This record gives sequence, C-alpha cells and structure tokens, in this order.
Amino acid sequence: MKAELQVRKTIEDHGLIAKGDKLVLGLSGGPDSLCLLHVLADLRKTFGFELYALHLNHLMRGERAEADAAWLSDHCKELNVTFRLVKCDVYAKAENEGICVEEAGRHARHEALAQYAEELGGAKVVFAHNRDDQAETVLMRILRGTGVHGLAAMEYKRKDNVIRPLLDTPRTEIEAYCENRGLKPLWDCTNADLDYTRNRLRLQLLPQLAKEYNPSIKDGLARLASNAREDDDYLNSEALLMYAMMAPSKTPNVVSMSSKFLASLHPAIYQRVLRMAFAEIGLTEDIAGVHVDALRNVLESGAGGKLVEFPGGYTAKVLRGVVTLERPL
Repeated sequence: MKAELQVRKTIEDHGLIAKGDKLVLGLSGGPDSLCLLHVLADLRKTFGFELYALHLNHLMRGERAEADAAWLSDHCKELNVTFRLVKCDVYAKAENEGICVEEAGRHARHEALAQYAEELGGAKVVFAHNRDDQAETVLMRILRGTGVHGLAAMEYKRKDNVIRPLLDTPRTEIEAYCENRGLKPLWDCTNADLDYTRNRLRLQLLPQLAKEYNPSIKDGLARLASNAREDDDYLNSEALLMYAMMAPSKTPNVVSMSSKFLASLHPAIYQRVLRMAFAEIGLTEDIAGVHVDALRNVLESGAGGKLVEFPGGYTAKVLRGVVTLERPL
C-alpha cells in the first residue's frame, strides 16, 4: 500500500484525528517526517485539521544546522504550514541532567513539542515513527528483558495527545514516496553512528537476523507489538477494576492502600496497579521491575516498617497492613 493511503487508513482505523484538531508535527527533515508533512498537508481538507511544524536545532552542526532549518522553513511556507524553530544546546542539557546526548535530544524535542501544543490550546503532537521503528523498538526491548507492556512498544495514540499516523508504514514505502514526489530529505550523519545502540541494531543486527533467520523479521516484530498491545490493554482493564476495588486513600502527594489486597493480586495485575497508584502522585516514568519486585518481596515477607525506594525519590512503606506511596516534597 502506498504511503499516503496507508497513513489515511491508520488515521481512520485508530481514530487519530478529529475535525477541528490542531496538529504539531515534529519535523527533523528526514524522510519520515518530510513524508508525513506532505501527506498530512494533503489530508487537511479531508479530515478538517490545522497543521503546524516544529524543528529543533540541537546546536551540534553549526552552519549546516542553520541551513537545514532555513530550508525546512521555506518548505513549510510553500505548503502553507506554520513553522517554528527551537534551539537547544543538547550537549549542555545532557551534562546538566546526567544523561546521554541521544536521550537529551529526545527530551528536548518532546518538551518543545509539548510546550507548542499547549500554546495552541491543546494540540495533538505528531511523531513520524514508522513500522520499521516499531520493529526496532520491540527488538531493543526484548534484548533488555521487557514484559508485555514493553513488547507493545509505541502506541498509535497516547493519553497525552501524542499520535503516530506513520506507524503502519514501512520505511521502503516512505522512501518511495519521497522519491516519487521529488523530495530530498535532509541527511543526519548521526543516523550512521554505531556508537548509538539503535543504529547498531538497525544497521547490523536486524539485517543479520533477516539474512540468516527470517527475511520478514520486521513484520514479525511489528505483529508481536500489535498482539502484545491487545494483551496489555486487557490486563490494564483488569488492573483498573482491582484498583477501584481497593478504594485507595489519595492526596496530591500520598496514596495509601491495603497491603493484604495488593499482595493477593496476580503479579501481572499487581505491577499495573502499583504503577497506577504511583501515577496518581506524579510518577509517570517507567518503573523498573527491580523496584516492583522489591516491594512485592516486602509484602510477601510480612515485614513492617520497611521502606522501598523508587525512581525520582518516590517511596513505598509497608506498615500495619497499609502500603503508603509517597511523593518527594
């Protein structure tokens, strides 16, 4: 299926866009975002939405980055798409936050897009992740020992108004679209840098798996994500029921619930209920299995007064039959 038809089908199948929506596309200038920019520009009248684009200059490539931003600005102007340029010193951000440059760049993009969407009155943020990206994400998470939720990988739409209309479209169709439309995507040299784990996976591991084990490995991994998402949705619905039955006591900074009830839950439901409870007081980042298991060990041992530390300074304490989750002040 051609890229433009596939994107339209994905939008319709998953209800990604409604009439009157405002969309903010993260525009890097690579083939994925450039393809999606043109496809969405063509679909504006069909679905009745407004389209905006945001480009982040990481301040890593000097004059070349400035030229790229100017080219994208002119490109958007030709399509009558409002363009915003944001600059961020990603190297400094990585150092200040104690994270790698790749992660700092991702954080900077997400923050800039979220801010722009808020300024527009609650616009949807559009990412140009494609089907190949989904396969790579699944494989990366398998290598890290993920669970069902991790296997579900990237979602078509999230509760925070992020959508991915390109998620069913293979990279080959995206490249064919760009070639047929005479589009010349910008080349990011970091995409070939084997210091990045994802690049090694894309350029080395996946081709080897396709050659020696399964020529359709990317399709298989994408199907795995789809199947895992169905299972994850069902488990989440069951967890919501259990969480409601627990009737936890809640304040903006503390959630308290029965330790006996929590300990009685199946491990698959227990971990989801725990994450839901932490989300109530602001812990929305992924909680590693080591933390989840540490609290469960305390619950099963019956030890009282034990404090378990979670990411971001959050804690869980078991005392007198009650589990108290607390946000750092």
